[in-house]
Amino acid sequence: MPPMSRLIIVPILALAPLLALGHHSNAEYDSSVVQELQGEVVSVSWRNPHVELILRTENADGTSTLWDLEAQDINSLSRRGLDGSLINVGDTVRVAGSASTIRANNMSISNVLLPNGTEISIRGNPQPRWSTEHIGFVRGTVEEALAAAGQGEGLFRVWMNAGPGGFPAQLPLTAAARAASGGYDPANDPTMQCIASGMPAAMRISPPHPIDLTEQGDSIILRAELFDIVRTIHMDSNADASEQPASALGYSVGHWEGDALVVRTTRIDWPHFDHLGVIPQSDAVEASERFTVSDDGNRLTYELTVSDPATFTQPVSGRWVLGWRPDMTVEPYECIAEE
Repeated sequence: MPPMSRLIIVPILALAPLLALGHHSNAEYDSSVVQELQGEVVSVSWRNPHVELILRTENADGTSTLWDLEAQDINSLSRRGLDGSLINVGDTVRVAGSASTIRANNMSISNVLLPNGTEISIRGNPQPRWSTEHIGFVRGTVEEALAAAGQGEGLFRVWMNAGPGGFPAQLPLTAAARAASGGYDPANDPTMQCIASGMPAAMRISPPHPIDLTEQGDSIILRAELFDIVRTIHMDSNADASEQPASALGYSVGHWEGDALVVRTTRIDWPHFDHLGVIPQSDAVEASERFTVSDDGNRLTYELTVSDPATFTQPVSGRWVLGWRPDMTVEPYECIAEE
């Protein structure tokens, strides 16, 4: 299942590959060019959806420039052993990252060298650049965690994206959906307003955020760490789905086909197909999902098909492969919108 896109005014067929990327699309940053800056930290915002630093750099002519630096979310950084006490206002730091191609003096940063000579990895999976004293770089592999845990069993565990996946790059949009997408304004990105996605965008399977599934009576509870999404999948339900109240996550009914969990979701009241708000969807949208655990218990194949005649000329399907993460739990995300 290919990604969900995010662009800033490009033909609609070019949007889809971006939809599975992070909060701000990585397509905004030219990762082929790594730039270094050094300056004084003017402010630190240690919160989700991403950590932000304002850095004042001095120019050769005696003037100064303020840079807006974006790092990863605090859940991911916490898992690396990093917290907000490491970077403080007034610190002189060195950073490396990739500049935005659309916003002046904005950079996605991967490495930070602290005043005490310690280097931290603050986004992605970079190598140390300046110091042998570092925090947050490689801390063991998924394979090592799996080896320590042994073979997994069943669906009801913690999972995280383990490779490429998403919806097709070319989505069969209707003329009306194409026209609406052409008017997309990045300022309306709901993720930057800390608005959790409805279905199907709520099932954006993107690292570094895990999901888990648990049984609760006659239901299955699916939690996605990103934006604290909680879905209820009704098993053996006698309720008529068409009579249930509409909601952003819709009404999900599941059943077992052998060892695979199959889910159908209707009654979705959410205006966007993707998490960035590029592609619209109607209240006629339906989502069909299939969760299948591999024979060795360590992989989960997730398949999603979305039907919406107002948005697509035919149903669209995607596929992701997730890995069991015995080293992880789903943590509170607690997004705080930018002011």
